[in-house]
This record gives sequence, structure tokens and C-alpha cells, in this order.
Amino acid sequence: MLELPRCSPHHGAESTDNIGACPKAPLGQTTDDARKQLLQLGKSNPDVRHYLAVQLPPLIGLGPKSCPPSDIVDLAARWHACPWYNAVELSGKLKIAEVASALASWINWRSEGPFLPTLEVQLIFHPAAKALAEIGDPAISTLQRVLNSGNSEEHARAVRVLCIIHTPKAKAVLRVNLPRESDPDLQAMIKNVLRE
Repeated sequence: MLELPRCSPHHGAESTDNIGACPKAPLGQTTDDARKQLLQLGKSNPDVRHYLAVQLPPLIGLGPKSCPPSDIVDLAARWHACPWYNAVELSGKLKIAEVASALASWINWRSEGPFLPTLEVQLIFHPAAKALAEIGDPAISTLQRVLNSGNSEEHARAVRVLCIIHTPKAKAVLRVNLPRESDPDLQAMIKNVLRE
């Protein structure tokens, strides 16, 4: 189980730059409890954010097959019973850029669920792609690597994520990619984003 670093709340002279020197307190009893606590603390505590930036990449690297078998019927509850999914969600919600490379390995992994029509909603079932979109501009260099070296499905997912990020930096990458884009649907998607 992950442990939460308990450091000075003032983050001044009393805080430590060495996260390993912080006394540890165990997180909640379930991975979902830990996710909730870390999400709350990670929003305001730089020590917790640093801790997550170090701890989440190896956990995400394990992949979704590391999730324990579950009989939970509710899809969201089943996801939150999985340490991998919770690590991916924390990465996106807290915009932890250091995790982008680990997420890229799973950009095209899709959870079970219905196929949905809109681009943003589709990402619900692609948790790593959704987290990269939430991270935004800091994830763009990683997405650019996927665009240039991923298989065709990963390439397409990276285009979709860049379209969702929709910032000037994301549009610049899409603009460079457009002349090399062979998929007519992706070409149309990129052109639409560049018009906006």
C-alpha cells in the first residue's frame, strides 16, 4: 500500500526537499480511499505532489492487467478498486507532468464500456489518454513522440488527445502533423481544430 508523506504543512524552513526523510502515515484501507486522500492533499501540498511524481510512474508501468480480479458490477467502483486506474486518474486530475511518459505506454488501452459518440466522452474508457489530455501542455512532447513513433491506433489516439488539449502548443503540433497525416478522418479532425 502507498504511504502518504507527512511533512510540515508550512512548506517553509521546516519542510524537507528529501521526500524520503518525511515521516510516513498509512493511507486509507482501500486503494480508492488512498486515491481520495491523495487527490485532496495533492492539490495543495507540494511534498505530496513530488511523492506522487516519483511513485506513480512505476505503478502505471504495471498496466491495467495488474488490477486484481473483481466481481464488482458498477464500472466506476470496479475501476476505483484498481491501484493502476487510481494512479492514472491521480496523474490526470493533479496534472502531474512527470507521469506523461508512463501514461503514453497505455494511451490506446480501452476499458470495457459502451462506445460513445463525442471525442471527450470517448476518453472516459481510455483512462491513460484522458489523463494525458488533463495534463495538457506539459504532456505535448510525449504525445508528439507517440504521434511520430506509435502504431496507427496510438497515433490516432494521440491526435485525438491533442485535439482535446486544443491549446496553441497542441495546435502547432497538429499543424506540423497535418501534411503527413494519411487518415482522411484524422485530417478532417485536425483541420476542424485548426480552424477554431
